[in-house]
Amino acid sequence: MAAVRVDRLLAEIAARRGDPTFSLTLARAAVVRNLGLFGHMVWLSGTVRDALQRAVKFFAMVTRRTTLTLDETGGVATLRQHAIAGQLRGAILTEFPFVSLALRARYATDGKFAVRAVRFRHANAHAEAYRDAFGCAVTFRALHDELEIESAMLDLSLASADPITSAALEARAAELTSGDGARSAFVDRVRRAALAMLPESPSLESIAKRLGVSARTLRRQLAQDSVTLRAILDDVRRIRADELLARGLAVKAVAAELGFSEASAFSRAYKRWTGRTPS
Repeated sequence: MAAVRVDRLLAEIAARRGDPTFSLTLARAAVVRNLGLFGHMVWLSGTVRDALQRAVKFFAMVTRRTTLTLDETGGVATLRQHAIAGQLRGAILTEFPFVSLALRARYATDGKFAVRAVRFRHANAHAEAYRDAFGCAVTFRALHDELEIESAMLDLSLASADPITSAALEARAAELTSGDGARSAFVDRVRRAALAMLPESPSLESIAKRLGVSARTLRRQLAQDSVTLRAILDDVRRIRADELLARGLAVKAVAAELGFSEASAFSRAYKRWTGRTPS
C-alpha cells in the first residue's frame, strides 16, 4: 500500500536525520510554505471555528486513513482523529495535522490561539519537545489521538480571513469529494451494528439483517468503500478493547467482552492490531 510506504519512508528519513520529533520539523517548515486547496479553504475562513469545521468536513482531501470530529462539551472543544476501519497510520502523519494546526492557528491569530491539552495513542520518549511546540502538556499512550482547546478559542478571528474566497473553494472541494459522505455514513452504520452485537462475532449476513439490507447490498457497499467486514470488526474490537483496558479491566475480562474464548487469543489479536500486548 502506497500510504504505508510513505509512513516507512518518513520514519527512515527521521532516523537518518537523528530527528525523533520529525513531525514537529515538518510542521514548522509547512507553516511558511504555500497552501494547497485544502489549506487555503481552511485558513481563509473567518474564525478558528469555521476553519476547524471545514477541516473536519473535508479531511478526506488530506488522507483516506483517518477522519476528524470536533465536539464541544462544558466549554472545551475536542478535535479527535479516528482511524478508518482497516487503515493504519504512522506516528509522524498522526502528529503532523495537530502540530500544523496549532502553529498555523497561533500565527493567524497573532499568538492568541492556545491549546489546552494534546494526547496521542502511540508512544514517544520526547514529550518535552512536544510540550514546547504545543505550549501545553502532551500525553502519549493515551486512549485517543486528540487535541483540546477552550471553546472561546473557536471564536478568534483569523488574520488571513477571506470568507468569500474560502466559500468558493469549499464549493469546489464539495464537487471534488461528492459521494464520499454517503459511503462513510454507511460504514459508520456497519461499525455501530458490529459494536452493538459484541461479544458475538457477527457474520456479514447477521449485520445485513440488523441493518435491514441484503447481504449482497452490504458486500457491494463495503467494496465501494474499499473496506472489508473483517477490517471493520477488528477495528471495532480494538477500540472497545482500549476503552475497557483504560478502565482497568483484566485482560481475561476484556477478552470475554469481545467474544474471545481465551485471553491468549485476545492477546495475540491485540498485538496484531496495535503492535503491543494488552498488558
